[in-house]
Amino acid sequence: MIDSHAHLHDKKYDEDREAVIAACFESGLEAVVTIGTSVSESRDAVALASEHENIYATVGLHPQLFNASMDDPHEEFDPAWILGLTGEHDTPARMERLKKSVAELEQLAHDEKVRAIGEIGLEYYSHTDEPITVPQKKWQRTGFVVQIALARKLDLPVVVHCRPDDVVLSDAYHDCAAIVADYPDVQFVMHCYMGNVEVTEKLLAMPHVIFSFTGNITYSKKDDDQMSRVIAMIPLERMMIETDAPYLAPVPYRGTRNTPAYVGKVAERIAYLKHLTAEDVIHATTRLAKEFYRLP
Repeated sequence: MIDSHAHLHDKKYDEDREAVIAACFESGLEAVVTIGTSVSESRDAVALASEHENIYATVGLHPQLFNASMDDPHEEFDPAWILGLTGEHDTPARMERLKKSVAELEQLAHDEKVRAIGEIGLEYYSHTDEPITVPQKKWQRTGFVVQIALARKLDLPVVVHCRPDDVVLSDAYHDCAAIVADYPDVQFVMHCYMGNVEVTEKLLAMPHVIFSFTGNITYSKKDDDQMSRVIAMIPLERMMIETDAPYLAPVPYRGTRNTPAYVGKVAERIAYLKHLTAEDVIHATTRLAKEFYRLP
C-alpha cells in the first residue's frame, strides 16, 4: 500500500515521529507522501523525506492561507504560517508575498524527493463565524492558478485541496473543476474527495484528473449516501487511497490521532462499496500512486 497523502512532519508527531514511521512500514506500507501546506511546512516535509528512503514530499500553499486572518483563533494560522498572504495586507503587498513564496517553493521543488505541487486549491469552508467572501475566493483562485503554473513549469502533478461550504451543492468543487479544465497538460488529484454526483461527472470527463479518498469515507453507516454513490461511480483505475494523517482517522479509530498505518481501512471501505476485494483496491491504488508521483 501507499499512503498518497499524509502530514508526517506535523507537530502532532513531534514526540514519537520515528516510532510512527517505523510502525507504518511494519504494517506493510511501501511509501508515504508527506504534504506541504505553506513554505515552512513544505520545508519540513522535504527535510523529513530526505531522511527516509520511502517517504516523499510535496510543496505548496494551502488555500486556507488566503482566507485566514492574523487574529484567527486556530493555532495553525499563526503569523509564521500565514506570511503576509491574508486580507490584512493590501493587494500589492499580498502579490509580492505570493511571488516570494512561490519562488521559495520552486527552490524546494528541485529536491529529488519532491514529487508534486500541493496541497493547493480552494477552501470555501469558513473556520470562523464569518462566511468566506467573494474577494477571498478570488484571492484563493489567484494562489491556485499561480501554483498550477509552477507545476506546469516544473512538469509536476498537482495535489488539490477542495473543501466546499455546502457538501451537497459542492460549490468549491464546481469552481475547482472550471480551473483544472483549463490545464489538460497537468495531472491533478482531488485529495480527500467529497464532490457530489454532478461535479464528479464533470471531473470524470477530464482524463487528467484522478481522485483520492481518506478515512472520512468510513464514517457513513449507509451505502447510498452521496459519498458512497460517488465512489461507486469512479473507476478503480482513477483512485488513490490516503489518510490525511494526523487528521480524519478511519473507523474504528475515529477521534484519535491518525497514522498512515491505518490506510488499509480506506481500501476496505472502497472494496465493500465497489464489491471488490481489498487486495484488488490495494493493487490498483498502489499502481496509480506510483504512476502519479513517479515513485520507484
